[in-house]
Amino acid sequence: MKTEKLCCLFFASICMSFFSCEKKGGIEQKELITNNNYVNHWIYDEMSIWYLWNDYLPAKPDYNLNPKDFFNSICYKYDKNTNPEGDRFSFILENYVELMNLLSGVSSDEMGFEFMLYYADEKKKNVIGEIQYVKKNTPAQLAGLKRGQFFSKINGIQLNVSNYYDLLSPEGNYTITLHDAYIDNVNGKNAIVFANSTEKSLSTVPNYADNPVFLDTVYTINNKNIAYLVYNFFAGDANDGGSHQYDIDLANIFSKFSQKNIDNMIIDLRYNSGGAVQSSIYLASMLGKGISSKEVFLRAEYNSLVTEEIMLQFGSDFFYSYFADEIALNSSKYPLPNIGNILQNLIFLTGQNTASASEMVINGLKPYMDITLLGDTTVGKNVGSILIYDEKNPKKNKWGILPIIVKLYNSRNQSDFTAGFIPDILDQDRYIPKYDLGDLREGLLSRAIEHITGSPAPELKSSGIKPQQASLRPIDSSISRKKWTNRIVMPKNSLLKLE
Repeated sequence: MKTEKLCCLFFASICMSFFSCEKKGGIEQKELITNNNYVNHWIYDEMSIWYLWNDYLPAKPDYNLNPKDFFNSICYKYDKNTNPEGDRFSFILENYVELMNLLSGVSSDEMGFEFMLYYADEKKKNVIGEIQYVKKNTPAQLAGLKRGQFFSKINGIQLNVSNYYDLLSPEGNYTITLHDAYIDNVNGKNAIVFANSTEKSLSTVPNYADNPVFLDTVYTINNKNIAYLVYNFFAGDANDGGSHQYDIDLANIFSKFSQKNIDNMIIDLRYNSGGAVQSSIYLASMLGKGISSKEVFLRAEYNSLVTEEIMLQFGSDFFYSYFADEIALNSSKYPLPNIGNILQNLIFLTGQNTASASEMVINGLKPYMDITLLGDTTVGKNVGSILIYDEKNPKKNKWGILPIIVKLYNSRNQSDFTAGFIPDILDQDRYIPKYDLGDLREGLLSRAIEHITGSPAPELKSSGIKPQQASLRPIDSSISRKKWTNRIVMPKNSLLKLE
């Protein structure tokens, strides 16, 4: 058995303290009858140790269920009204290797773009999708797909509420029917009009490694040097053994920002649903005003079982993670630049998929500096996970679980955002036309520029086309469908501090 990104010494100690590795749930491995039976006992034993709500696990679960059903049956159920502090985020996947890759932005069958889905009619039967952004070096980019295009069919089949999930999970070749859109007056009301339908033949990309930095640039407007960063998930590297290449690339971008004498910063987290907490510490450390490696970024709270063992082995300081001034590599250190002290404004662009580690950056910085949130209300995930899989018996058990194990607070012991962060400037980002990310006419970016400079960007004023908010009813998105991305994954040097 192995817990990914956790220190083996600490994990082995907990194993010895709390259970025998030769015996699981009272059933020795040689006596296992079915694979489901073994997997479910393994799941229960792991959850009984690590799960934040382990006191609420059922005493007599049904071990004959499919592992996914079993896992869901023992989780501490969330209910908006009766149990708002319950579990919305623990996750299980049948292939732990795929899960490990997904946590680093590596997708086995990447369509090439992220999308939002909406009801296409008043009866809420048909579905239409809107491209949020197109991923680099994919057939979708080569075919000319653009942010803001809508699509109605996959492989010639109209999307509806019954089939969209399967149709939008293709493997290999597929076709997509695209539409441009504009808002016009129809029967006295503003309505979305679709035009210029085209069909594109595309293919998914196997083992596609996404980079968390989608875009970085600097604008000079009204004597303001404004840095803009689109950062789409938190990962140190592409699961390549700890190179921290993504973290290093991000540090180099901030060094470039510093050299260009920026005085304002816009960070786009609309599509960032979380990731590795260590990368969130690095990002926050480059943004924080008046911070050092002595200041607390977050405090972790575990169940009583794990808390007791941590206290015995490491003491109370173990529960705190601090800002960083360098990236800890295997054999060296890489310095982190800090621009917090020169910023007049720090604006985070948020959306309904902004979650987890993204929210921890916001929450962790709030005690140290003024920040502005612009966009939509965030998800509200103030808890973290670890990836657990069974290395001892990979042929019997390929399942991986991401149970919630920790609740996270900032230096002021604040963790009260389970309903999400409500932005200072509310904007649901349903503009038509929807310009490319980085285009100064783009809805949220243009509003952020206006907040900083006091006037709209020149490109927006001169274009003659003012984006309008559309009346769209969202039902799903490619990001929210990937529940494993809605996470904070705790690495060993922030969770266990034994390196």
